Amino acid sequence: MIGSLKVGRRFAEWCAAALMLVLVALVFQQIRDVLAPAGMAEGGPYDNAAAYPRGVAMVLLGLVALQIVVQLVSRGSLNERGFRLDRFTRPAVIILIFGLYLGLLGTLGYHVASAPMLFAIMAACGSRQWGQMIAFSLGISFGLAWFFESQLDVVLPGGIFNLNIPW
Repeated sequence: MIGSLKVGRRFAEWCAAALMLVLVALVFQQIRDVLAPAGMAEGGPYDNAAAYPRGVAMVLLGLVALQIVVQLVSRGSLNERGFRLDRFTRPAVIILIFGLYLGLLGTLGYHVASAPMLFAIMAACGSRQWGQMIAFSLGISFGLAWFFESQLDVVLPGGIFNLNIPW
């Protein structure tokens, strides 16, 4: 039974460090295999599309290295308590909802996919005031759409319905 499985703090910290290292490696792989062949990974700060991701990856790499040094130098206390994996059910559900949203965003479009995603996240967080949840999810979704489309001139994905609101 997964609910009774306990994981130690040090093991979880090593897993988090490994995940961050994989993300850093993915950023550098994308720079090398996608941006460099397209000629977008060299030049000055205004025409180098790889500068910001590379900088963030380097900062993340430094922080992970610092965390690994701390983990290697520190010793686990004798009374270190583990934590139960069932505590991560809600965060896992929220991440799955967000992943599903990102996967469907291109197909359904922003206006169709965003409000149900916000509603589902509120429900996963334990809210049960259905009327307020509908109002907030629609208000947040359309408020952000208005801000990005009218104030920042960002074109949000229209999806298969090609649904865009002329603000």
